[in-house]
Amino acid sequence: MDSLLFSIREQLPVLPKAERKAADYVLSEPEKAVYYNIAELAKQSDVSQAAIVRFCRRIGTEGYSDFKIQLSRDVFRSSPKRYLPNQDLEPGKNPATVVKDIIDSIQRSMAWLESLSDIHLLGQATDMINSARINYIFGIGASSLVAQDMYQKLIRIGIPCSAPMDTDLQITAACNLCKEDTALVISYSGETPAMLTVGEWAHKKEANLITLTGETGNSLRSFADIALLVPSTEQILRPGAMVSRISQLAVIDMLYSLLLTKNLNSAIHALEETLIATHDT
Repeated sequence: MDSLLFSIREQLPVLPKAERKAADYVLSEPEKAVYYNIAELAKQSDVSQAAIVRFCRRIGTEGYSDFKIQLSRDVFRSSPKRYLPNQDLEPGKNPATVVKDIIDSIQRSMAWLESLSDIHLLGQATDMINSARINYIFGIGASSLVAQDMYQKLIRIGIPCSAPMDTDLQITAACNLCKEDTALVISYSGETPAMLTVGEWAHKKEANLITLTGETGNSLRSFADIALLVPSTEQILRPGAMVSRISQLAVIDMLYSLLLTKNLNSAIHALEETLIATHDT
């Protein structure tokens, strides 16, 4: 299959002005463009969404979704094998093979996560969470599920926290952070536009900022006081967050366990009270 980026370069001299601006951005930042929706790509390229639609047709793709699929193939084509999904998207795959592939992927990812885990940074992050006036936990999509897991853990042991799920509310909360607050921003790609906005505002407000992203270079990490990492095991063309989500949850469990050791007596008391309250019929 021909390279989409090669096709864009070939047509660059004859593209209309607006479409050329879109092409220039995609060629200069393909790793970022592959994660953007059409509105965000239009914003980053400083053109209209209609221009993006015309650009996609002009370069021979069937629409924006097809454009992203072809671009993702180009972006990840030269990546080391470890960055590719371990479970191939194949029709009629043997169920036993599917199960084994998933288990093998998780085992490899956990071993990889152990090598990435920085005990010093995890300790610093724990101190930030423990001493914060309030902890805000941010994430959308699959990362929102991880954020909610952290929220329910912290709330059970009495650590002040909030985890709004609505994207606009998350940005609003970030705009109102202060120096005594801690923000934990979870984003596997580290390029999700809303989470970049949250990270930028947290940085502007001088709040303590912890990020949890994939290990590859990304924009979100540039705002962080502490950057926690998970293995980059998945690419954009995947059926959903799988092993990456499990790695993120493992890091959340690490932070939670460290917090328990720092506040063991009060945590046990809080856990006992919440257990009694929620099971009192």
